[in-house]
Amino acid sequence: MNRRIVRSLVVVALVLTAGALAQAQTSASSVKLGFDFVAAGKIYLRGTYTVDLTADGKVVLTPEKGNAIELPVLQKFDRNVNRTELGFDIVGSTYHLAEVWVPGKGGAKVKPEPRPAERETVKGPKPQK
Repeated sequence: MNRRIVRSLVVVALVLTAGALAQAQTSASSVKLGFDFVAAGKIYLRGTYTVDLTADGKVVLTPEKGNAIELPVLQKFDRNVNRTELGFDIVGSTYHLAEVWVPGKGGAKVKPEPRPAERETVKGPKPQK
């Protein structure tokens, strides 16, 4: 009888864990950047970053190797996108992260104005059907 209860609890725990992992994978997605960039006054190296907007109003970028980067949101936007997008202002040869868009969560401005004439948007992979 006790074994049956333990097995049932293990199955329930596995189901809940799988659901939490699936939710985490859908709430954040990755973007591959082919250039170094500046965010919140610091330089970050090119590579693949996981991007998310948190409920408490922060943008979180997590590189493949390294610690998560939290950026304050200056302004939120409502716009539906089907894949993650990062908007960069280009000043000279330097890319400055300006906006972040996450599917199902909208967008956020992370860089104050002024906005330069040059701009580049990098999109994450298309969602699989």
